[in-house]
Amino acid sequence: MLRRRREVDHAATLPQDLATLRSAVGIGEPHLPSNVVEGARSLVLRADQRQNLAAGRTVVALLGATGSGKSSLFNAIVGRPVSRVAATRPTTARPLAAVWGPDDAGDLLDWLGVPDRTRAGDGPVDPDAGAAVRRLPARRASTTSPEGLVLLDLPDIDSTAEDHRRIASRMASAVDVLVWVLDPQKYADAIVHRDYLAPMAAHADVTVVVLNQVDTLEPGEREGILRDLAGILERDGLRGVPVLPVSARTGEGVPELRERIDSVVASTRAAQLRLAADVRTAAAHLLRAAEVTPDGEPTTGVEPRQSARLIEAAARAAGVDAVQDAVRGSYVRAARRHVGWPPVRWLARLRPDPMRRLHLDKQAPEARLVRTSLPGPTPVQEAAVRSAAHAMASTATRHLPDSWRADVLQDTEARVPGLVDSLDQQVGAAELEQTRRPAWWRVLGFLQWVFLAAAIAGGLWLAALAVMGYLQLPAPETPMAGPLPWPTVLLGGGVVVGLLLALVGGIAARVGARRRSRRVARRLREVVAGTVREQVVGPLEGELADFARFWRELTSLAR
Repeated sequence: MLRRRREVDHAATLPQDLATLRSAVGIGEPHLPSNVVEGARSLVLRADQRQNLAAGRTVVALLGATGSGKSSLFNAIVGRPVSRVAATRPTTARPLAAVWGPDDAGDLLDWLGVPDRTRAGDGPVDPDAGAAVRRLPARRASTTSPEGLVLLDLPDIDSTAEDHRRIASRMASAVDVLVWVLDPQKYADAIVHRDYLAPMAAHADVTVVVLNQVDTLEPGEREGILRDLAGILERDGLRGVPVLPVSARTGEGVPELRERIDSVVASTRAAQLRLAADVRTAAAHLLRAAEVTPDGEPTTGVEPRQSARLIEAAARAAGVDAVQDAVRGSYVRAARRHVGWPPVRWLARLRPDPMRRLHLDKQAPEARLVRTSLPGPTPVQEAAVRSAAHAMASTATRHLPDSWRADVLQDTEARVPGLVDSLDQQVGAAELEQTRRPAWWRVLGFLQWVFLAAAIAGGLWLAALAVMGYLQLPAPETPMAGPLPWPTVLLGGGVVVGLLLALVGGIAARVGARRRSRRVARRLREVVAGTVREQVVGPLEGELADFARFWRELTSLAR
C-alpha cells in the first residue's frame, strides 16, 4: 500500500469532511474570492460524483513532461503495445485507458472524459505502439494487475498544444493515483514541481514518482540524481514519497512499479485518499484566501464597554431623557389633581400633560398603533450612534481578514438607520406606567375631602350663627373646643389641615415622580438595549460566530 503519514484515517472520515467543507464554503462564500469558492464547490460536487461511480475501481494516471517516456512505460505496465510511441512529439494527444477486469468502468471513464480505452487482455490498438514492449523480456510482458485497475496514459503537461496541457491538468485533478514520470534530463523541471507537485503536497498518500530511462545513466550518476530528486520532492512538501528507478526500454523496475500499483488497487482506498487530500488542499486554499492562519481561536463576543456605549448613544437618540422628564411632569400633574387642595385642583388641568403631548399617554398595547411625537434624533445624536456602532464592530472584528472585516463593518453600519427608526415605536410600546395610580393618592384625596367638608360645615355653622345674630334671633349655645368654638375649629382646622395635606402631597408627588421616572428610564434603557442587541449586536456576534465556525471547520480539515 501507499504510505500512511497520519494517524487520522482521512478516508474513513471523508463523508464528514466533505460535509464540513461544504458548510465552511457556505459560510465564507459572501466574503471570499469567487474563484476559490467555486473551486471548493466543484471539489464537493466531484467528490459526490466520484463516490457514486465504480466504487471498486482505482484510476491510476501516468503524468509527465515531454520525452519522459510515459507511453513506453504505459505499454510496459500493460504488457503489450497499446499506446503510440514515436520520435515525434507530442505523441499522446488524448487520454488512453487500459482496463483490467470486468467491463464496468464505462461510466467512470465517460465522467473522466477518456474516449480511448482498451481491455488489458485485448490486442494492440496502435500498430506503432509495440516497439518498446517487444524489446522487453517475455517475463516482463505479462500482467498480473488486479481487476480494479484503470491505467491512464495522459498528454504531456508541458505540451506545445494548449489542449493537451489542459487535458493533463484536468485529469491530474480527477484521477485517484498520480504516477509522475520524470526523466534524467528534466527531473528538476520547474513546471512539474512548481505547478503540479508542490501544490499537491497533501496528496503524498496517492503519489508515486518514477525516474524513467535510468538505463541511460551510469551507476554513480543514478544515485546522485535519485538523491537530488528526493531532496527536491522534500522541498515540495512530498517528503518520503517513493521514487522508483525504472527503464521502460529494458524493463528494469517495471515489476516493482506494477507491484506498487497493484497494492494500491488492492487496498480499494485510493479514491477516498485522493478525495481526502483534495479536501485538505481546498481547506488550505480557503484559509489562504481568507488571509487567516490556523493559530489562535477567534473571539465571538463584543466588548461590554463598547456595546454599553452604543446602548447609551441609542438611548439618547431615542429620547429616553425626554420621556423621563415627561413621566416626571405627568406624574406631578396627575398627583396634584388627586391630592391637591380641592378648591384649586382644577388649576392642574390647565397645564398640558407632557405624556399626552408626546403621544405617550396610551397603554402599551394601544401605543403600538400610535407613533409618538418624540423629537427625532439630532444629527449629532445619530452620528454618535453610528460612531459607537462602528467602534464596537471595529474592535470586535480586529482578528477578521480585511475583506471579511470590511463586509461586517458595512453590514453593521447599514443597520444603524433601521435601529434609530425602530426605537420610536419600541419606546412608545414600553410600559410607562401611564395609568398607574398609587394608593396613597386615594387616601390623601379622601382626607382632603373630609377636611374640606369639615371646613364647609364650620363655615356654614358660623354663617348660620351670623344670620341669627343679624336677625336678632336667640342663638343656640355654641359648643366649645377649648378656647375656640367648634364652628371656628372646623372652618380653620379644615382649611389649615387641607393646605398642609396639599403641601405634603406635593412633596410626596415630587418624590414619587422621581422614582417613577427612574423606573421608566431604566425600563426604557432595557428596551433600547434589547433592540440594540437584536438589531446590531446580535447580528454582529452572529458574524463573529460564523467566522469562528469557518475557522474551526477549515483548520480541522487542513491539519
